[in-house]
Amino acid sequence: MAVSNYETTILVRAGAARNDYEGTLAGVRQTYESEGATFLEFEKWEERKLAYPIDKETSALYFRAYFTADPLAIEKIERRALLGEVILRQLIVARPGKALEQIKTQRAKAAAAAIAAAAAAENSVPSEA
Repeated sequence: MAVSNYETTILVRAGAARNDYEGTLAGVRQTYESEGATFLEFEKWEERKLAYPIDKETSALYFRAYFTADPLAIEKIERRALLGEVILRQLIVARPGKALEQIKTQRAKAAAAAIAAAAAAENSVPSEA
């Protein structure tokens, strides 16, 4: 069984996540792990207003994750998500080779640049006398 690397963005019902965050998180993870997926990284992104309602929901909590799975399991994961009540929408993208390491390096550089820019902006503000 060959495994591949994947990136996914997952939208869940915001109200359900606010009421039972741990239960919602467990439901999302179970959807993937029941088909043999192994998470490499799983992070809460943010809650956002949706551009249009999905199943009468106007906002969603976003998760971003990286995982490994058998390519044949992806269709089963998508089917489970579609039939389940937890996940509103998801997008799974194949990330071949060392893409995850490159993404982590790129994120670290962007974070360092943001910190440097914030420090430079703070130092350039004239103090009031």
